[in-house]
Parts: sequence; structure tokens; C-alpha cells
Amino acid sequence: MTAAVKGIAALLRFRELMFLLVARDLKVRYKRSILGMLWTLLNPLLQMLVYTLVFSRIMRIGVPQFPVFLLAGLLPWTLISVSATSSALSLLNNQGLIRKIAVPQAVYPLSIVGSKLVDLAVSLVPLAVIAAALGRPPGSAWLLLVPAVVVATCFAAGLSLLFSSLTVFFRDVRHLIDILFQIWFYVTPIIYPHEFLEKLGSPLLRSVLSLNPATPIIRWFQMVVYEGRPPDLRTAALATISAAATLVLGFAVFQRLEDEHIHYF
Repeated sequence: MTAAVKGIAALLRFRELMFLLVARDLKVRYKRSILGMLWTLLNPLLQMLVYTLVFSRIMRIGVPQFPVFLLAGLLPWTLISVSATSSALSLLNNQGLIRKIAVPQAVYPLSIVGSKLVDLAVSLVPLAVIAAALGRPPGSAWLLLVPAVVVATCFAAGLSLLFSSLTVFFRDVRHLIDILFQIWFYVTPIIYPHEFLEKLGSPLLRSVLSLNPATPIIRWFQMVVYEGRPPDLRTAALATISAAATLVLGFAVFQRLEDEHIHYF
């Protein structure tokens, strides 16, 4: 416990560095880009158009105002998946700084999570516009997006810390993460309603999929944005527990292995 407290205190002391790294990531990402930050908006919107065409027009899954439903799940999923995959190489990419500057190494993966959080915040603007245009305007329930974003960010941070540390020791982890998130995306109710999982014929498969730690987090966003109501207590509790457990696990593993990273660069 003492080591964990010291680790958190060290991160707080270097919070300004973390903010600088977030700004650096955003600046480098959009350097010499004509559209700049607009790509943050275009990426989920283009994905929305493709998925809407496939699942609403071709496969006809029957979800009213499908673009709103899709974006409600796609935006937090993007925060989680892109943070984890991008952070996997954060320690290796900054090994020169790690060798020269004595700062908590966790600032590197966490700064990437911070930059993706900025992307999510910006993307909420077109989401609100699209929701209003399709007859589901933002209401008071949208205020609960604040704790939902906090929960999703904690979940993303835990995964980022875990994968960034493991990638130092096992380079194959980076490639496995890509495969993991491709599969994880389709077993999470993002492009189809949660009720579809409950109608699966195999009880074993339903039981396995019910353990998906990302599902309650995504459902929180969908309930607030698409259904226009606060999340039920069970969903909020499961999402919070899932995020907290992932963050604690990721931080504990990272802190335990941090001193060994430099020997495997």
C-alpha cells in the first residue's frame, strides 16, 4: 500500500510533465495536417457512416436512430481501444528519455490516454448535434456523461499501463493487442443492442459474454446518450468496479515491473 501511495504521489508531482506530453502528442499527431483536429471528428463520423450503411440499411438490425446508438458506444470504445494500442509502445518509444530523466515511467502511457481523452471530449460535440438532429437531443441525463467518461478513462488507463509494461518484456504483445481488440469489439454491444446477447441460444456463450468488462461501460454511455436516462444502479456499479479493478491491476503490475523495464530496452 505504501509503495502504491508513493507511486501516485510521484505521478501527481509530475502532472505538469504529463500535460506537456499530452500537448506534444496532439501537436505531433496533427503536424502538417491541413484539417488538424478535424480528423478527430471525421474518424468516428466516417466509421458511423459505414456501420450505418451496413447494419442499418443492408443487414437491417432494426435500431431506430442508429447513428446515435452507434456513436454512443463507439466513442468510449475508441478511447479505450486506441489508448491501449497506442500506449503499448510508449515506453519503448521513449526509452531515450527514460534512460536520461528520472521521472515515473507511467507518465508516458498515461499521457497518451490523456490525449485520447481530449479526442473524446471534442467528439462529444458532433454527437450532441447528430443526436439533436435525429430527435434525441441532449437532456439532463447527459450530465452523467462526466462520471461515465471518468470510468472509461480509468479503464483505459489500467489497460494502457498493463500493456505498455508487458510489451517491454514481450514484443509480441503489441500484435496480440490488435487481435484482442478486433475480437473484443464484436463481442461488445456497440454495433448491435445489448438485448441481442441475451437471446443467444447457447447458455455457456451468454455466460462468457456477460463477463465482458467493457460492456457495462459502453452501456452507461448508451443509456445516457441514446436512451436519454441515467444508468441503472447495476450497470453503474459494474462499470465502476470493472474500471477500478482494471486500473488497480494495471498500476500494480506496472509499478512492480517498472525498475526492470530499462534492462529490456
